[in-house]
Amino acid sequence: MTPPKLWTANFILSCSSSFLIAFAFYLVGSVMPFFVSTEFGTNDEETGLILASYIIAALVLRPFSGYLVDTFPRKKILIYSLILFTVLFYGYMVASTLFILVLIRVLQGFTWSTTTTANSTLTIDIIPSEKRGEGIGYYGLTSTLSMAIGPMLGLLMYEYYPVEVNFYAATFFGFLSLVLAWFIKVPHREPDPEKAPISLDRFILLKAIPVGINLLGIAMCYGSFYAFAALYGKQLQVENTGWFFLFMAVGMTLSRLFAGKLLDRGHMHKLMAFSLILLAISLFAFGFATSKNIFFISAFFIGLSYGVLSPIFQNLFINLAKPEKRGTANSTFFTFYDLGIGIGMVVSGKVAHAFGYHAIFISGAVLILTTLAFYWFISKPLYNKHKII
Repeated sequence: MTPPKLWTANFILSCSSSFLIAFAFYLVGSVMPFFVSTEFGTNDEETGLILASYIIAALVLRPFSGYLVDTFPRKKILIYSLILFTVLFYGYMVASTLFILVLIRVLQGFTWSTTTTANSTLTIDIIPSEKRGEGIGYYGLTSTLSMAIGPMLGLLMYEYYPVEVNFYAATFFGFLSLVLAWFIKVPHREPDPEKAPISLDRFILLKAIPVGINLLGIAMCYGSFYAFAALYGKQLQVENTGWFFLFMAVGMTLSRLFAGKLLDRGHMHKLMAFSLILLAISLFAFGFATSKNIFFISAFFIGLSYGVLSPIFQNLFINLAKPEKRGTANSTFFTFYDLGIGIGMVVSGKVAHAFGYHAIFISGAVLILTTLAFYWFISKPLYNKHKII
């Protein structure tokens, strides 16, 4: 029997569309701490709250986005969400007050929740089940690379050009993502003959909550990087702090050469433990960084850790759900991820205001070690008991 192909035209289109829309957002998001503090005179704590408003908005709609994706045609939801998300980039250029800026971020957060849930779920429908770990790994690479390359280029553009250039570029890449998504051929889905009654489990995958608690800790640390890594680099007098995200991208990319295949061979729990320990060590090194070499080397290993952890967690959520609840599984995954990033931004802003930037990352290392213990003794046994496949 011929093994199923992973790299089909549909998979490539979906991955490319996912990369471009996330790249568009991070192209703008990376300069927000500077833009907000410069244009509106906010302090670190206020900046963290403003940045988190986007994540909080996405979080509010996440559980409903999973229900929508499981109930209505996934491609239609993806297309409509991409249109609205992209148009809202223009709003940043007309935001004359802080209130308008926060409002735009909230609206874009709403559309981001449906965009990512629909695209991710549609892609999992495309991936052959025998290659799910590898496929999710490569699909996840599109978003993790965008998180790394987008901020780096966004910061470089902000350094040499007016901030409006970032907004125009984001709008262009958003529409390009829309064009690619338009050509994805969606696999046929049989309608559910028995409509499940409306219940909490239609919006949140209850069996995945313990795993979600683990994801919360991982995402909190990422939120702190996203909000304050560049400012921390400036404090250490590191030139071109945007290169931090490039080193993260290299680590993430290298991890995908082995992580997905090892997942498909059944090494999920060992990979989880290895990645969490590596992340904790990297966070300690980053928090105690005294030179640009330690700053960038730590960034590489942080990227390597996240590059392994991201597909592991998404596989955990998907494996706990029946096929007709993949949208709910994905929305639950993103709910905990968004919540963690939002909490991380807010808490790290308070920690930075009280103790300095280095304290954010040292405390993050302690959080990751706590997360490892919780996973090994609580989440792993419950996962093994309730997994579908």
